[in-house]
Amino acid sequence: MILLKGNDMISRKTQKWGFLRETREAAIQAGIDADTGLHRTGLDEYLAVIFPNVTDWIHDKPFINRKRPDYRSPSLKLIIEFDGIQHYTSPTIIQRDEENTRLYENEGYRVIRIPYFIQLTNAVVKQLFDIDVNEPLFDEDIPSIGVGGENTPAFLCSAGVSRMAREFKKFPEQYKINLAALKSMNNDYLSGVSLLESAYDSQT
Repeated sequence: MILLKGNDMISRKTQKWGFLRETREAAIQAGIDADTGLHRTGLDEYLAVIFPNVTDWIHDKPFINRKRPDYRSPSLKLIIEFDGIQHYTSPTIIQRDEENTRLYENEGYRVIRIPYFIQLTNAVVKQLFDIDVNEPLFDEDIPSIGVGGENTPAFLCSAGVSRMAREFKKFPEQYKINLAALKSMNNDYLSGVSLLESAYDSQT
């Protein structure tokens, strides 16, 4: 199996780290990415390398008002949420995410939300967690969105496209890689590249 990396083709067998999913089990269940042939990796597997000495992660357990954060560390006062595509297709879910973030922050937690289209490269880990990981993590040259996975801007609601653009503003290198991949599809109807470009350019 091969996958596209920029303009080159590389073996997915050389890639230890795959596209992010909430857990190792969810990563296995999701299987191989339809657009690249790359596997998935659970957030729990990434956290074990990013925070090797943290042992109090609580996964998907009731917290404040019976909310169930993906991962919570009481010792770090940190909550990490993985936001899959459903967090970009429903205004109701987008609003709920914002409300939950404020709720957690009011309890003294730092909240990090990781969109499905942002991968945990070494640079992203440094930006999000201020931690340098010695081993190479996700390859920053691999695009995260594609028509095969039905996760391009064309498949999102308008609030989701706006949210995607805001979050890509924080990670311009991943925006550049994914924008190039969307343009290479030559199908704005399915890629929604013009929607993303317009939303991205409107961000201040």
